[in-house]
Amino acid sequence: MTSIGELLPRAARLKYELEVQMQAVESGAGDASDCSFGLAELQTQLATLRRLLDAERPEKRSLWKIKIDELGHEAAFLANDLRRYTQFQTNKHERDSLFRRRGGAAPGATADDLMEEGASLGRSGNQVDEMLETGRFSLDSLRQQRERLKHTHRNALSMINTLGLSTTAMKLITSREKNDRIILGLGMCLVLFVLWGCLRLRG
Repeated sequence: MTSIGELLPRAARLKYELEVQMQAVESGAGDASDCSFGLAELQTQLATLRRLLDAERPEKRSLWKIKIDELGHEAAFLANDLRRYTQFQTNKHERDSLFRRRGGAAPGATADDLMEEGASLGRSGNQVDEMLETGRFSLDSLRQQRERLKHTHRNALSMINTLGLSTTAMKLITSREKNDRIILGLGMCLVLFVLWGCLRLRG
């Protein structure tokens, strides 16, 4: 039976390959269908990893869960990128077709053209909604990371008190925690700025 220790590195490698493929697709040198098949395989592997969690010892289960959840978040971002790219290409094709028809369209076709244009705008609005949802997801992920950092810091301080480590070591750990908080704060500010930009664009 496959273990998490064997399957997780394969899933992480597949995720990396999908990131490379997605970059090629966005530059026009790749095929989006290949990314779609790869994402389906990655989701299958993630589902298997989550089932294998129950068979792990409790002291290892929480660590494996964090790694699997992080991989799942990255897979979700890839899926959103692929969906936005596919939707963008679909909208672009529809706009090009609409402009070509308008070039030689009869007057009676104007209403149909406007309806199609309205539908295209509606789909664009759905894309903005998806971007906002992705931003909210990112904020939730940052909050979870902050809570994990707090928990790790408390455990580290408890261990320091138990082992009687030096004051210098305690200062180094405290300094590291402050840096982590600054990084988290900057990340949350960046996500909020993107959300604000999306809302301005939608408005």
